[in-house]
Amino acid sequence: MIHARVALLLVLVASVAARAGEESAPPQSLRGLDGRALEYTYTVGHFVPEYTPPAPGSYELPVVDTIDDHPLVDEDGDSVRLFELTRDRIAVVAFIYTTCIETTGCPLSQAVLHRLDRALAADADLRRRVVLVSLSFDPERDDPARLGAVRAANAPKTDWRFVTTSGEETLAPLLDDFGQPVARLRFPDGRWTGLYRHVLKVFLVDRAHRVRNVYSTGLLDAGLVLNDVKTLLME
Repeated sequence: MIHARVALLLVLVASVAARAGEESAPPQSLRGLDGRALEYTYTVGHFVPEYTPPAPGSYELPVVDTIDDHPLVDEDGDSVRLFELTRDRIAVVAFIYTTCIETTGCPLSQAVLHRLDRALAADADLRRRVVLVSLSFDPERDDPARLGAVRAANAPKTDWRFVTTSGEETLAPLLDDFGQPVARLRFPDGRWTGLYRHVLKVFLVDRAHRVRNVYSTGLLDAGLVLNDVKTLLME
């Protein structure tokens, strides 16, 4: 018998699918789906930071990786490259898909970016030196129209961009370059549930296109990211 929490998740998944109204969304019955896999990916919980971020400049951020340039599609449907978006600025890049229902997944990262957007807007110097990027790995459903609607709902006060790729051919090398694992969560018969299993990752990228920090559940906090940004600007 499926754990009660998993049963609740099945209801949530079906609800999201009904609202999405898409062919790839889960059918009304999700019986047969591996409950452990669903619970692993869509666990119910609430993230509360249990630390105080260190003061800006009191520490150093090592270079984790260097990112290449990649072709993207923005919320207006225009072709743009990653380095065009960053434009010699520090970038906070979050990989998402807009129909994610994972409590500590995409909704968490977007809530953190929303708080960062407001914090950056309050500082004129930071505002012009930082860009926020929400990058969808679901280009089929997260088309420019949807991304534009999500952007409008967030009402950014800074340069917060919502982008995706033109398709799987350009998405795969982008995910590989960042080291962002993504996999479709499928039924036993191979049909896609409309959901993704993915690791929450938000990347801090400096002006030389180098990854300087990677945040995930347990470390993703707007205060910490903001202090890291300020630390990079003090280099």
